Amino acid sequence: MNYELAQRGRALIDFEVGIRQAAHRMQTVVERALADRGVTADTLPESMEDRHAMVDSTLGDYLPYRTRALLGEWTAKEHGKVCEEAFEEIRESVAPMLDALAHGGTTIDDLPGEMPRYFSSAWFHRTTGGWDASDYNGFIHGELVHKRYVARIYPGDIYAQRRALLDQLPARSYGRILEFGTSSGHYTLALAERFPDAEIVGVDLSRRMLEQAQRVANERGLGWKLFVGAAEDTGFEDAGFDLVTSFAIHHELPPRIIKRWFEEAFRLLRPGGELLMADVQRYADLDRLTAWRFDWAAKWGGEPFWRSAAMVDFAEGATAAGFVDVRAEGVPPSGYPYFVYARKPADG
Repeated sequence: MNYELAQRGRALIDFEVGIRQAAHRMQTVVERALADRGVTADTLPESMEDRHAMVDSTLGDYLPYRTRALLGEWTAKEHGKVCEEAFEEIRESVAPMLDALAHGGTTIDDLPGEMPRYFSSAWFHRTTGGWDASDYNGFIHGELVHKRYVARIYPGDIYAQRRALLDQLPARSYGRILEFGTSSGHYTLALAERFPDAEIVGVDLSRRMLEQAQRVANERGLGWKLFVGAAEDTGFEDAGFDLVTSFAIHHELPPRIIKRWFEEAFRLLRPGGELLMADVQRYADLDRLTAWRFDWAAKWGGEPFWRSAAMVDFAEGATAAGFVDVRAEGVPPSGYPYFVYARKPADG
């Protein structure tokens, strides 16, 4: 969809991005100071809370550390607001185009059941009011936050990472694909491009995010079937899919729900069907300093389940659900994301 931000909105986003980039550079200075004071991956304690306490006590008087924390806190609280303001400047011209893209081959329906509390009670990423707080939140986050903010502050091509994950699949085609946690459709689009003949079904708890996924699909003439509801309890018929997959959603789930995702995926796959799910790197695969860095960023970034999800062993979860040929590792060369590939037994 073609649109242009107004000057003020564009400048606000650019300013925020610049602050985040400066904060990332400051992190290098902070960790160098830690090393100079004898705090390294080898000397940090095992407990994550003790790690935070050690770093705070070691650098409590160090101005760059306090400044880094301040910048991280400020941008975490403000980035969504800035993008909302940028949208409001262009709402009058953009909203009619967004509304028109609600019509097409991609549909949105509701699954039975109530909205789970782990979703309704959390403001993920410090999004004021939660994902569904405003009428065009899907566009604001899927387009402005993700493409004009997040994609510029993280290294590498975040969309190429989605495509690279699909390289882990052995098959060249799938009949029916189910995506858990569709959100605004970035990974769904990668699935559609890789498997153009597949029927794609997506499930997500946020209606606003699915509305943006619907726009993305309709603009391209695609026919996805999207559902608002909990992926751990879809109510879909048994053994109806050839592939169940997800990208970077587990860190927004409590571990008990992650366990149910594996169980639901197993139920929904046909015998011989495949599982591919990816998320943040496991703390067990990182040194203690790197894990502290991620955990510290998650604390001010509005990620209530990040730490507990980063401790989940995907291989163990898939095996416990009944999968075989389980393989869990990081996508090369960076090791991000961490993924699990598995298969439902042919006689399952």
